[in-house]
Amino acid sequence: MDLLLSTGYIKHSRELVITQTPTEYPIQLLVFIKQVLDKSCEWTGIRVLRLSFCTTIYNYELHSENGHEDNARAALIAQDIAEVLCNVDTLAIRMMLDNEILIKFTETLGRCYFGQLKDVWWMTPACIGSDCTSTRLTTCLLRHANNEQHMPLVCPQQLKSMRLVPYTNKFSWQCFRFDKQSNTIVFENLTNLSLESRHYGIRVPDGTPILIENEKLNISFPSLRHLSLICVNITPDIIQLFAASPVTTVVFEGLLENALHLQALKLNRLSMLKVSTWFGCTISDEKFCTESNALFQSIECAVVVFSIDIDDMAINATDVYWPCLTHLELCSEYIEDLALDLVPRVPNLVYLFVRAFKAGKDETEQSALKYFESLRQKYSQPSQSNITNVVLSFATGRPKSFDDLATNLFAHYLPKLRNIKLDNVV
Repeated sequence: MDLLLSTGYIKHSRELVITQTPTEYPIQLLVFIKQVLDKSCEWTGIRVLRLSFCTTIYNYELHSENGHEDNARAALIAQDIAEVLCNVDTLAIRMMLDNEILIKFTETLGRCYFGQLKDVWWMTPACIGSDCTSTRLTTCLLRHANNEQHMPLVCPQQLKSMRLVPYTNKFSWQCFRFDKQSNTIVFENLTNLSLESRHYGIRVPDGTPILIENEKLNISFPSLRHLSLICVNITPDIIQLFAASPVTTVVFEGLLENALHLQALKLNRLSMLKVSTWFGCTISDEKFCTESNALFQSIECAVVVFSIDIDDMAINATDVYWPCLTHLELCSEYIEDLALDLVPRVPNLVYLFVRAFKAGKDETEQSALKYFESLRQKYSQPSQSNITNVVLSFATGRPKSFDDLATNLFAHYLPKLRNIKLDNVV
């Protein structure tokens, strides 16, 4: 920091990132940050402030010698910082520590900036908001903020993009300003919304229901186009929230049995649907086939994407039929026949992505040649597939001939193939 100050680079900077790990007394850390900022008056160019207080096994319990006095001091430091960094319009704060001094600091900082912010990423148990009725806020991420102790307060009218990640599965829309006479919240300009279910901060794949409190609020999203539901149980409350919205794109991650309830959102009006499920979702092979067949046989979308991790199941190609799919993404250690056996069961597929973590790992040049020769004989006749794009991701350290053999196999079996890309599993 001293080097930056001495060379004058600060006045040309637009973003400031402060990452600290609080030790025993957090007020000392806040004093240090203020002292660093006081060393220069060239901070007027800063538009983006990113502040992160890291958690370690050593700082779960932080102390204060004078609790009330330190709280007041933390608020004053936040006000001073807001005056020094006076042109900030994007604020990102990340803090998992439930410490009253740091909460007071971040809460005060958020209130000082609230009226001038365009974007806010609020990943802290502190409250955000103010009495300011005028706001420029258009993008908002609220993570861990919407719990029983601390409620954020945001004006919904100007928001264009929002991501909500409650700390627990309990959620209240009263974190947004609303007309108390009509009990109405209208997200007039919101076009992009992501709702993600957490269980005490941990993302779980079991579709834990988000308990939307019965607040008798009338909530509407008249401009919503893009909706993401991550690990969310599709309950009647969720359907009711979005049934009247002009949604064109839906992204769902979680259990297939929950994805089936998406049909109540009138999926035929969509331009894109993406459904992702993974190994954490315990499901039998038979149930997987039944539910996926039911989901992907009657949707009339331009783009339908199915992304699955199939480590815990063996998909028998003869048991599935997905005529609505246009994009298929498969992830596993090994994938039977590199998914070529599934191609006839997905007649409208145009894009295939295969990530096989261990494919080629233990192969020699000779064994690779033998493996692909067996596949070449099995798929000797070109298919009638419409696939035009293929991405294959294999293990690093595979034989040099592995990629050429895979390319020739796919090019032979997929007559309409235009592009094929091979890379290493990351």
